[in-house]
Amino acid sequence: MRTLRGCYQWFLLLALLASTALWAAEAVAPWPHRVTLSGTSMELHQPQLDSWQDNLLKGRMVVAVKTGTLTDAKGKKQDKISYGVAWFSARTSTDKEQRQVTLDNLKVEKVNFPTDSANQQHYLDLLRQLPAKTLLVSLDQLESDLAIQDQAPQQGVKVNNAPPKILFAFQPAALVLLDGQPAWQASGQSGVERAINTRSLLLKKDGTLYIYFANQWYTAPGLGGPWAQKLTVPVELTQAMQAAVKSKLVTTGPQEKTSVTKPAEITVSTEPAELIQIDGDPQFMPIDGTQLSYVVNTPSDVFIDAQQNNSWYVLVSGRWFRADSTNGPWQYVAGSALPADFSNIPSDSPKSAVLASIPGTPEAREALIANSVPQTAKVSRSKAALQVRYDGGSAKFRSIDGTPLQYAWNTDVPVIKVDGKSFFAVKNGVWFAATAPQGPWVVATNVPAVIYTIPANSPLHYVTYVRVYGSTNEEVYVGYTPGYYGTVASNGVVVYGTGYPCNAWVGNVWYSCPATYGYGSSFAWDPAIGWSFGFISGWIWGSAWSQPWWGPWYGYYPPYHPGYWGGGVSVYNVYNHWGNTVAQGVRADWSNPWNGHYGSNVRGSFYNNATGGHGAGYAWRDTNGNNGITHAGAGGVRFNPQTGRAVAANGAGAYNPNTGNGIAGGERNSVNTKTGA
Repeated sequence: MRTLRGCYQWFLLLALLASTALWAAEAVAPWPHRVTLSGTSMELHQPQLDSWQDNLLKGRMVVAVKTGTLTDAKGKKQDKISYGVAWFSARTSTDKEQRQVTLDNLKVEKVNFPTDSANQQHYLDLLRQLPAKTLLVSLDQLESDLAIQDQAPQQGVKVNNAPPKILFAFQPAALVLLDGQPAWQASGQSGVERAINTRSLLLKKDGTLYIYFANQWYTAPGLGGPWAQKLTVPVELTQAMQAAVKSKLVTTGPQEKTSVTKPAEITVSTEPAELIQIDGDPQFMPIDGTQLSYVVNTPSDVFIDAQQNNSWYVLVSGRWFRADSTNGPWQYVAGSALPADFSNIPSDSPKSAVLASIPGTPEAREALIANSVPQTAKVSRSKAALQVRYDGGSAKFRSIDGTPLQYAWNTDVPVIKVDGKSFFAVKNGVWFAATAPQGPWVVATNVPAVIYTIPANSPLHYVTYVRVYGSTNEEVYVGYTPGYYGTVASNGVVVYGTGYPCNAWVGNVWYSCPATYGYGSSFAWDPAIGWSFGFISGWIWGSAWSQPWWGPWYGYYPPYHPGYWGGGVSVYNVYNHWGNTVAQGVRADWSNPWNGHYGSNVRGSFYNNATGGHGAGYAWRDTNGNNGITHAGAGGVRFNPQTGRAVAANGAGAYNPNTGNGIAGGERNSVNTKTGA
């Protein structure tokens, strides 16, 4: 049997459209396709082929069903969507001389809607109303897809789950990330050097370090601090800062004069790190039906388990880590090895979002479905253009481990060398080809299967999620799945980033690698809108923003509750960056988080000039939007800041993030601040 796992053949499912007229009108439209069956609106996404044995072709497609509407915080109507998978089959006859395959007798065999199983049979009956049409497809395209899929891993991506440095802050704080030790270069101002391997503004003058963040200067004798606020600095430092900001080499945090009322606690890290910001001492809320409690006054996912001696669990980039205290040490915990109570978190809990990161739950299964939904477009072969610039003038290539390929590491465009006369590059979700690394570059009509063997430990792994589905003399049909933005399936869940370090290019400029940690990438699941991902960065600042990879430009405030949007966002459709004259037929349902919808009721945004992605962070789900007050039943838990441990007590608490005031009442056990006991 020849396997076609993960293939999204462009023309296959046109036969499923509801009428001949609609079929003709939509024949060149990108996916998804929308149909209405017995009054029910459905959206059919790019099909994925599973197998082709003898004359039987089998595959699947993601189906989105509109089940109703909800009203968001601004009073606007939002679609309520249920996501599932439909499996189909078709008989084939092959004409090798004409290089064509005829598909007929197409049938929808079964469906699976993980979070809407009660209506599965109804949705199957609706899909079976679609008429099956005989269709001709290209044998060459099928064989090309088959070659690519033969290279695809049969299981999820093998990611690196080594814990980052996990830092807890209980007052305003900023995490400054450097890509290794500082790479100092002259700033253009006398005696002032700038570290170029960070998006933060880190300067050095006369051996003293300076950081400019949120309209305030900080200074320290070394990276480890201590960092102190500096009210005045030499004029050449201000001039160096202004020049770097104007050139868009750095970002300096929020510019509102009221954004910071007291100095931030600065931490600098030269290794992967994650900052978990808590507004004061942790306030705990019990989760009904479990022995778990969660920390209310943080946008992060932080839990303690009473059955595990009040061990701490945090969810970072889709990965679970455990420690005895907030001081660590932290260990990775596979989702399948979590205490059973995590799977018992109610789907209507304020912490139901984490169910998407627990293998086997309906929410996790729906997340896997959502992560396979592609964005698609047709691109003009004559109008789409690519220019590649290399630091130093000419391309410098490095080997991609486990493959015969090489990549240019001194450019912000992923350029891959297949052989001496075959080069491929990706820009904004479109493949380009050239016979030399300097170009000229043309839109690629096919991509060598070997490129899809690039492993997860390569900084270019993300390009394996971009496909060419077909072409005409004028246009190329292209698409990408969310792996292009860094979300990959591993161990039964979706995680963000592959977790592998890499040796970034540092020359006259700095080109970083994709970052897994450092800006609160998180997933959300909500009964109303399903699964999505975004960022919950507080004052997290540094290499995570680095071009050309994904990550927030800035996102300094813990965001807040966006109403029915479930606290989640997805990325913007990258093909809109090409404009209507280059990429046409771009399909996006703005009430659908997988197709580009994102909430505006949040603070923080991200943009990537290589993938073209941008969006807005997702938010704290537990605050009353009218008064800003978060109420928390303490659930028998108190926190010892000296030891970082949680200890048992009785009582209740409330915290107001607008004022910083917190109250707690009840009976607590005695705590030894030296031992935490």
